[in-house]
Amino acid sequence: MITARKIDPQVWIGCLACYNAGRLVGDWYSADMADLVTPADLHKRETSHEELWVMDHEGFAGALDGECSPSEAAEIAEALTELNEDEAGAFACWVEVFGEQSDRAHWVDNFRDAYRGFYEDEAAYAMEWAEMTSSDEDRDRMTRWPFNEIDWTRAAQELFSGGMHAEEVPGGIHVFWPY
Repeated sequence: MITARKIDPQVWIGCLACYNAGRLVGDWYSADMADLVTPADLHKRETSHEELWVMDHEGFAGALDGECSPSEAAEIAEALTELNEDEAGAFACWVEVFGEQSDRAHWVDNFRDAYRGFYEDEAAYAMEWAEMTSSDEDRDRMTRWPFNEIDWTRAAQELFSGGMHAEEVPGGIHVFWPY
């Protein structure tokens, strides 16, 4: 049995005072601990410098874009460590679209409640949704004429105009039900 690997994001935290003075002082840390790094940790001694900044990162599966504060990186990393690799890309899409509306303390639960899966396109989701939510009798009727001539693209337009959200990524879409 193959299990999905856990996400282990890393950040390069630098001292802004040193950066502004033309020196690059910093190091790589596990992102979930980024908010615990102090200027003394970076300098390996006590210092009067106060402000730290995440200047580079890796392993965030797209959930973090550009530079940020160590506390922001730690929040996102903490959520990512609860996910497996298969969920990380979808989570990154969800954060981009719905993250600001959600309580960060419950990001993973809210993401999992909203995520409906990865599909080729909206029509493929609409077809599966119809199959999952229909009774046995309705499913049987959908296989006979005229039901087997359902325009799934049009059905998807109706379904997605009612609040479903599709985020396009290479190879298909991630589907979310907003809360």
